Amino acid sequence: MNAPDLSIAAPPPRASDDLEAQVHAAPAPGSGARASRLTPMLAFGRFELGRLLRSWKFLTITVGFPVIFYLLFLGDRPAGEVVDGNVTWRVYLMVSMCSFGALVAALNAGGSRLSIERASGWARQLRITPMPAWSYVGTKIATGMLVVLPVIVLVEIVGATFGGVSLSAASWVGLTVLLWATSVAFVVLGVFVGFMVSPEAAFPVVTGLMFLLGYFGGLFTPVDRMPGALQFLAHLTPSYHQVALALAAVGGKTLAPSDWFVLVGYVVVLGVAIVWKHRVEEARGLA
Repeated sequence: MNAPDLSIAAPPPRASDDLEAQVHAAPAPGSGARASRLTPMLAFGRFELGRLLRSWKFLTITVGFPVIFYLLFLGDRPAGEVVDGNVTWRVYLMVSMCSFGALVAALNAGGSRLSIERASGWARQLRITPMPAWSYVGTKIATGMLVVLPVIVLVEIVGATFGGVSLSAASWVGLTVLLWATSVAFVVLGVFVGFMVSPEAAFPVVTGLMFLLGYFGGLFTPVDRMPGALQFLAHLTPSYHQVALALAAVGGKTLAPSDWFVLVGYVVVLGVAIVWKHRVEEARGLA
């Protein structure tokens, strides 16, 4: 059976008169050079975030799928069954679906949408605005991080309401912040796909990454119950290390430096590749 296509095809964006007016708006007198740089960037950031939130397909998939999967898999194992050392199945599943939701949101916020934008000439059009060259990439990453946070929170609410997950207030806050901060690896991956893949290939690549990182990262099955070869593959995925950190925090364990190292490595390597690609395209007049 073919895996369903969870990626989102979005039409190429058009710069509205409102966006153009905001980006080119002059800063208030005495606001200084810094304000003149920040004003168009903030306008573009608001435009990007609003465009994502107005897409009902984006919201349905990014919010709906992790919640649906959590409710579907909730009864697969006894509620009190301990997995991954010292956490119950319902806690493990909630943390895993938070990670999956962050992955889906990040890949769709970047990925295919960004690839289509670049092919349409949107990035070239932004070059005539006062925004610095790096702001296009920076805004995409910032927007992706903003979109990821409510998805994580919603899955946690569902876990507490329907899954019977009970944590202290400090644990809930710590878990949310940790999952959100480590989701930057997914966001950078989404931007990387958008820069490196053509619009025609972006949809299958994004869909494939969702399920590969979801399954092999242990988001649907505890990694310690996988065959040895799959356990080895799991340790290569950012999703595994994000969940490992979150479960360690919930279980009161020490956060392993190796998990941080892998996630930071993904961000640095993919970030360098994005910057290189963007500079090459700028030099050729393609971005």
